[in-house]
Amino acid sequence: MTTQAGKTAGWRKTAMQATVGAIAGAGGMSVGLTLAEGQGGVDWAPSSIMLFGVGFIFALMGLFVGLGTAAPNLVGRRLLNVADAEEIVEERSSMGASSACCLILGAALMLLAYSVAAGTAALVSPAAAYWILLVVLGGFTAVSLWMWQSFDELWRQLTVEISAITGNVMMLVAIVWGGAAAAELTAGPQPLDLVSLAFGSMLLACFVAAGRRGMMAPR
Repeated sequence: MTTQAGKTAGWRKTAMQATVGAIAGAGGMSVGLTLAEGQGGVDWAPSSIMLFGVGFIFALMGLFVGLGTAAPNLVGRRLLNVADAEEIVEERSSMGASSACCLILGAALMLLAYSVAAGTAALVSPAAAYWILLVVLGGFTAVSLWMWQSFDELWRQLTVEISAITGNVMMLVAIVWGGAAAAELTAGPQPLDLVSLAFGSMLLACFVAAGRRGMMAPR
């Protein structure tokens, strides 16, 4: 009975997490695109919308983890897939760093998508947004190298798997899409599509690698 009750509670928690994430994601995307359009002169082409969406997912993940890390008892144990608040406290430094990286990286991706969509009407030029993204990636890499020192064998292996899956997904899409475009069967990728592909593949790889190791199961 105890085991069954625990599983039921776990799935209820997962359902709540999915519901909150879906509402926040849909609402945030709608508000973000509307606010950007309000600046005037914004042409949301599919490539810009896709990159904005990928960036928003990163930012939303960072926000959720950040809130959970800051308030483990009030928010963290309910929204994050952890056994209890103590687990968050034990991993607070790495979770906090990951949260900040995801939030800043997501903001940089959304800024690039917006600047390209708005063109000359953008508050930040596409070139400036690009350099901001490069600086953020540099910081992201530095933090990742710092976190690697504290990773145990499981997390190091998980990181390697994420990198491998990301590379394979990108290679497969590049071959299929590039080949089809060369054969004039479809339109070729736009520059922003390549950026979306890279970071979108990383997101997918994170979920696949974690799921393969049972880390997505309700806790």
